[in-house]
Amino acid sequence: MTPFFWSQIAACGAFACGLISFHFPDRKSILRCLTCLAALNSCHFFLLGRTAPAVMMFLTGTRYVTAMYSHRRELILLFSSAAVLTFFLTYQGPLSFLALLGALLGTFGSFQKSNRIMRLCFICGNTVWLIHNLLAESPVGSVMEVSFLISNVLGYLRFHSEKPSPTDQQSS
Repeated sequence: MTPFFWSQIAACGAFACGLISFHFPDRKSILRCLTCLAALNSCHFFLLGRTAPAVMMFLTGTRYVTAMYSHRRELILLFSSAAVLTFFLTYQGPLSFLALLGALLGTFGSFQKSNRIMRLCFICGNTVWLIHNLLAESPVGSVMEVSFLISNVLGYLRFHSEKPSPTDQQSS
């Protein structure tokens, strides 16, 4: 079996983690699922020979774990700096800029206390990763991001469409 085949299997696992993640009301549960998603997506990109997004996804998983336990604003700068450094060390062409932008949007969103702001940042990040995966010619990765985008929008509407809800907590 080819690395491409295994990359798509890893993307399927990431897909499952991502689909369920945005249907949890609390940010800690969302971040747990997204940590698994990032680890599997890192494998997916590595198997495709896309080092920049693979490393970016590994960094993303580390960021999610950290964000589960801290909201410190300094961590946005730390993880953003790490993403920029990773970008320069793994640059493989213009497509790498999309991986960087996706990572930066996710970094900002991960350390928000507000579930609402976190979800909005992730919606923007999903859009950027969708464009990246389309250009990287990853069919499962592209379908995955479309599904995440829809799932995230539905989760956002479910928990935030009317008035501020108890799920827009500032706790973890």
